[in-house]
Amino acid sequence: MSLDSCRAAIAHENDKEIAERIHAACNSICGCEAFSLADGCPGTVRDSETLHLVISDPQSLLPDLTLNPASLVQIDYAGLSVLRGPAADGEFEITITELKARSASAGKERFFHGICSFAAATIRYNGSHRFLCVYDTALPGKPHHADVFGPDLRAIAGGAMSNSERERRKRQRIKQLIDRIGASFQPAQRFRGGIFAARSRPAA
Repeated sequence: MSLDSCRAAIAHENDKEIAERIHAACNSICGCEAFSLADGCPGTVRDSETLHLVISDPQSLLPDLTLNPASLVQIDYAGLSVLRGPAADGEFEITITELKARSASAGKERFFHGICSFAAATIRYNGSHRFLCVYDTALPGKPHHADVFGPDLRAIAGGAMSNSERERRKRQRIKQLIDRIGASFQPAQRFRGGIFAARSRPAA
């Protein structure tokens, strides 16, 4: 494992293969957390840090307003994007604008619904075992960007695993993630004094 191999993995051009590459770059579960994976990062992510997950409407939500599992599957592919606690308002503005533009290009509307804020340790550990990995991955205009990945389930299990069992455990892990972070939701009108409330869905 090295800084170069971890950085090469996170920069891999095929989004569907990044998780697999970053697992292969490590000789231990979440080993690449030891390194800053992009220039301009403020340093590796500490357990005590607050992470912010942008929740959009409707893509991140089910009809009952609970988190949509489909919005979290990136933990097993390209990584789930979050912003670290000290992120400037401008970093959230860039993120919201990017999400809206992505949906607009597909002919769909997207609104800012709010933020789930939680300590990195909340999603890093399951008792004494690792649950998810959190890597510092600064982006242009977003130095406090980070990515969340699920560790290789076969490595956690310590042996071979059928594809069907692996998929079952992936779904179970996403459900556990929803349970852990869903209660931390702050609506757009409350997050940072409502500075982004104008980007939320207009009241009916």
